[in-house]
Amino acid sequence: MTPLNNHPASLEKKSVEEIQRKPGNGLAWLKEQLRTALRATPVNALLEQRSMRRWYDYKYQSLQSIEQAIASIQSRWNIEIDDDKEEPIFIFASGWRSGSTLLQRLVNSDNRIMLWGEPFPDSNLVQTMANSLKPFQTNYPPDSNFLQSDNFTMDSSPLWKRWTANLYPSFECLHQSHRAFFETLYAAPAREQNCSRWGFKEVRLGIEHAIYLKWLFPKAKFLFLYRNPYHAYRSCYDWRNLYWQWPDEGVFSPTIFGQYWVTQVTGFLTDYQKVDGHLIKYEELCNEDDAVAKLSSYLEADIDPTILKSRIGSSKNKKSPPIHSVKQLEKIVAPLAESLGYQRDG
Repeated sequence: MTPLNNHPASLEKKSVEEIQRKPGNGLAWLKEQLRTALRATPVNALLEQRSMRRWYDYKYQSLQSIEQAIASIQSRWNIEIDDDKEEPIFIFASGWRSGSTLLQRLVNSDNRIMLWGEPFPDSNLVQTMANSLKPFQTNYPPDSNFLQSDNFTMDSSPLWKRWTANLYPSFECLHQSHRAFFETLYAAPAREQNCSRWGFKEVRLGIEHAIYLKWLFPKAKFLFLYRNPYHAYRSCYDWRNLYWQWPDEGVFSPTIFGQYWVTQVTGFLTDYQKVDGHLIKYEELCNEDDAVAKLSSYLEADIDPTILKSRIGSSKNKKSPPIHSVKQLEKIVAPLAESLGYQRDG
């Protein structure tokens, strides 16, 4: 039982004069007395749980972006790649039916290049790899956890005699393993097809993923493709299995489709220069004579412009979506779309 003289009710009877006679801040003393009394009650456990939950919420809310994490990593380890020979090409599209496959075919017309098409999209490979960097900060993980630290190198006794609950390989090894993943999955099979350059096209990756890939492959080239959102939506409004990120971020409404398009295009327009990228407007790619020449120059590739005349998988006879769906889309995309010269049809 709680001692009577420590019960909250008894504390309330203490006179103001008695509290003021206590050394230091009287209010602070009173709070401490209340804490002491509460420790023996179920209320204390509930307060402790709330405090812990707030701590975890704070940690989650203060999570770094991928770009911030890479900046922290570079300030701490200064990762550099000497004599890098990899020059991958990545196509990032603003969403489905944006012309990414046509652009992929154009780039693949150079027989030295193989761009894979949206490989294993539901596995979220790039997203997961990039997100794994978010915990890294200037003070995490502690230097003492690494095998190369004084914590381990200054002691010659065998590891089994020492505390090794937290024992890490170097960060350089982690960086190399990220590169090796993509080289093994994409570069090696491309070279088996006698292609010296490799890459992929994707519709689910944003600008931060480009920053991550640029960090891994400094000589990488990025093509950021966007299209009229009303036309893109008309081509796929009745599709299923569209995910921003599988399995819990499905694109099942015009509102979500529009939000995705705005997020993608805003990132492309604002930050493409961070990775020395090349912006491509689908309509210009199809209609401007010098668009392919600019693309060839940027990629240092020999691209066949006649590919544009050969359409595969076109959806020209697609029925229009319901007008109320188009209006829902318009509410989301109109400001950005209009700034790019796109208007709702009809």
